[in-house]
Amino acid sequence: MQPWWPRFIVKPRVRLTRPRFGMPTRPPDIILFGILFVVVLFVLGGNIYTLVRTPPAIAGGQGGTPILISPGIDSQLGMEGIVASVVIMIGTMGLGLVYYGSKYVFQPGYATRLMVLGVILAGAAFLIFSYLWGIKTGLI
Repeated sequence: MQPWWPRFIVKPRVRLTRPRFGMPTRPPDIILFGILFVVVLFVLGGNIYTLVRTPPAIAGGQGGTPILISPGIDSQLGMEGIVASVVIMIGTMGLGLVYYGSKYVFQPGYATRLMVLGVILAGAAFLIFSYLWGIKTGLI
């Protein structure tokens, strides 16, 4: 039996299926680690305290000069929290390099370079924190 339409019009044989909706896949571990790392740096830098207390971003001294580190341990400026977070990140990277360098037992030159760089970064972070603590307590 012949269809009533012309032969050059072809009836498509398309099978429509129902779209599948599923749960999104889990993000990669490195992205989760990065987000968690930034959150921990934010908290350890004292930025929660800065947000709650809402001090001025930059305080002014007697002569109008900006004060970037507030004297006294009961106050903190916005820049201090950011600097503390960056210094903590540098120290963590240094300790991470020391750990990473310990995995290269059979490449002692590379392991030594990584460990020395890690110790330098961790030591620099410690010295910067000691200097900042001295400024805050008035010892320096």
